[in-house]
Amino acid sequence: IIYHFFPLSGITGFSWAGFVAYVFNVFVVLILWASIYFTIKFVEKTRKSELEKLELKTALQEAELMILKNQVNPHFLFNALNNIRSLILIEPEKARKMVTHISDLLRYSIQFNASEKVELQAEIEIVKDYLQLESIQFQDRLRYSFDIDPATEKIEIPPMAIQLLVENAIKHGLSIQKTGGEILIKAEIANGHLLVQVKNTGQLSQSAKREGIGLKNLVERMKILFGSFAEFRLENSSENLVSAILKIPTS
Repeated sequence: IIYHFFPLSGITGFSWAGFVAYVFNVFVVLILWASIYFTIKFVEKTRKSELEKLELKTALQEAELMILKNQVNPHFLFNALNNIRSLILIEPEKARKMVTHISDLLRYSIQFNASEKVELQAEIEIVKDYLQLESIQFQDRLRYSFDIDPATEKIEIPPMAIQLLVENAIKHGLSIQKTGGEILIKAEIANGHLLVQVKNTGQLSQSAKREGIGLKNLVERMKILFGSFAEFRLENSSENLVSAILKIPTS
């Protein structure tokens, strides 16, 4: 049609080859521009989608952590309140001391409940309060000691983690032995990891081997916070010694 109305071949200097080359170049430029435009849009859409997925995953992990932590705290409170109730009538003075210790523990618990991780030093203070609380009930049947490397004090761990292991050692170890036993809480750095060990007198029973809700929650929290870099083990380390071991990356 263009050729019919505008006989371009008659125009001086006109070249069909040049015209075709010009149209081809324009077409190539348009294709390149469109390709770049849609590529940019695709990348932006993909990045936005990935960001939304990441934000959703983070939100779900935070929600899961809150649920898990809120399951740990009532488990401890139930045992502590039962101990107080059993002493109110027969030994009110000891009951009052227990109330003081549990108040300190609750203060720590409320302070750290909103945190995913706490410094080991703060966790050890919680454990000391807990053991003082339990010592009132078990008296000389409960003997404990600490071996904490100062280099570990600022390393962060899941809140109430060591307290849970100590509680487990008392429940499944010392409490079922007439003479009680000993608990050692040890923390050191080994091969780029924080190694926390809670050792107690006794043998690993079948009930202790089956992870309760507290230990399951601890394992899940560690998995969320540290992935495959963290580890938990519960084992007989000798004939009359049980070890609960937490292995957590230092950075």
